[in-house]
Amino acid sequence: SINDLRNFVYLIWNHIGLPNPTTIQYSICEYLQKNDRRIIIEGYRGVGKSFLTAAYVLHSLLLDPQKNILVVSASKSRADNFSTFCLRLINEMEILAHLKPTEEQRQSKLSFDVKPAKAAQAPSVMSLGITSQLTGARADLIVCDDAEVPNNTQTHSMREKLSEQIKEFESIIKPNGRIVFLGTPQNQVSIYNKLPERGYLKRVWTARYPNEKQKAFLGDDLAPIIKDEIDKFPEKLEGKPTDPNRFGDEELTKRELSYGKTAFEMQFMLNTSLSDEDRF
Repeated sequence: SINDLRNFVYLIWNHIGLPNPTTIQYSICEYLQKNDRRIIIEGYRGVGKSFLTAAYVLHSLLLDPQKNILVVSASKSRADNFSTFCLRLINEMEILAHLKPTEEQRQSKLSFDVKPAKAAQAPSVMSLGITSQLTGARADLIVCDDAEVPNNTQTHSMREKLSEQIKEFESIIKPNGRIVFLGTPQNQVSIYNKLPERGYLKRVWTARYPNEKQKAFLGDDLAPIIKDEIDKFPEKLEGKPTDPNRFGDEELTKRELSYGKTAFEMQFMLNTSLSDEDRF
């Protein structure tokens, strides 16, 4: 049924001409539609986090058009691209046609309403850069898509600032609301490593099946779809791609060469421990 995000993602992927969603993408969808109130989804570079985020936001409105959703990205332009993409899908896809905003409703790049939404101060979807003025916004769902990027996590004070901006979410979210982070760590002291202390559940999808050391670092955060397989066949799978149809061995090896070992470990294996060893 269309209530399952996986089926909806399948329709969107087909609509925009992408190959069918992969096992890993479906696994992320499955986790996204659970009911946990505070979650972090860490996926490797290129897993399709932003497309999945857009699908999740539209799916949430399809199920409940009265929702107010705030999407926060690292930069204003990225947030704008997000709203534009969502509006485009609403205008193009038959299944979303009933959500098209009317003339009287908001329908800008920054924020838009969906047709069935009752008049409210907060739009149905609003997208902002993480450094924007967040105070005063209200939302049932906050989706933070890649808030951590290289140029806002370079120094300790930048990371502190990002951490403070994220705390602001708690004053925006309505009672029983949900906050979802999707991202790739950019730093060994990644914000995503600190959020579990604030009650967030974290789930991690790596590009290759992890070795013993990587597995020990990721622990229970490793997605069951990867963990169960590697536990069953460690010799056979260790180091093999988890999503071979999209990122085969050759492709990942190329990326490892161009990124360098530390960056690859961080952005494809989501392992932030290695860079500590390199630093000290």
